[in-house]
Amino acid sequence: MAHDEFNSGARHGFSMALYAVRDMDRKISNHEGEDIYNVGKSNLYNIKKDFLCEIYGAIKKEMEMEVHENDY
Repeated sequence: MAHDEFNSGARHGFSMALYAVRDMDRKISNHEGEDIYNVGKSNLYNIKKDFLCEIYGAIKKEMEMEVHENDY
């Protein structure tokens, strides 16, 4: 497999992972989910958003390390 094919496939995979995280982010609402930890609905919302932000950042970091645009 040529290196550019690997980069193309890896880029697509990472892009789909980022899309999935953004899709979940759009679905989070202030009134969604049961507050089983008794942290309050607004805190629960913020925790979910922060968690997705951490996941998104981790995927972006791995993408930068794995996909090398100018490597041949």
